[in-house]
Amino acid sequence: MKRYKNLFIDLDDTLYDFSAASREAFKETYELLEYGRFFDSFDHYMSIYKPYNLEMWHLYGEGKITKEELNKRRYSHPLECVGVKDQALADRFCREALSRIPTKGPLMPGAVELLEYLRPKYRLFILSNGFKELQSRKMCAAGIDGYFDALILSEDIGVNKPNRELYEHALQKTDATIEESLMIGDMFDTDIVGAANIGMDQLYYNPKGTDGHPFKPTYEVNHLLEIKNIL
Repeated sequence: MKRYKNLFIDLDDTLYDFSAASREAFKETYELLEYGRFFDSFDHYMSIYKPYNLEMWHLYGEGKITKEELNKRRYSHPLECVGVKDQALADRFCREALSRIPTKGPLMPGAVELLEYLRPKYRLFILSNGFKELQSRKMCAAGIDGYFDALILSEDIGVNKPNRELYEHALQKTDATIEESLMIGDMFDTDIVGAANIGMDQLYYNPKGTDGHPFKPTYEVNHLLEIKNIL
């Protein structure tokens, strides 16, 4: 088994259950702002928001839209779909939801046990496309901030995963080599492709068993605790 020294780990939906945290925060905001005036239900709102949100994040990851455009467009889109043009209301939903998400602390199954296992053996770093004002607060709320040597974010240098510049920046900042480093993440197109682009080994956390990817990652697991059998 190859011996690593440095583990670069994605945060959202790899360790931190961002999907659960955001859904709870969105439901609170939906009720606070009385969005039931416009939508049949909260699930109706989310059925419009979620696919469009993924499209916007893809554009943001490619550098085609800014963070500000991302937030403006993804929160106004559901309202526009039901005939409501109110950017001020959409902006308030954005502020309220984003302020609530980092107060939630759900983790993916096995996250703490895995970190307890990894911490004595490796240097651990978070490598994330998430927003600077949210990521450290989410880690604190979840109680996992103390496990990591550094938090490296795409906003630090203005490029996102899978851009190789971000991975090169992470290696330089942590004084790590490609040969002794491993990227762990749940997003194939960003975490896994980005690491592969610079020749870094990858561990794909794939809890849903998604297939059809363009190449086979170095490792693949369906549960975080399976990583203990690899590292």
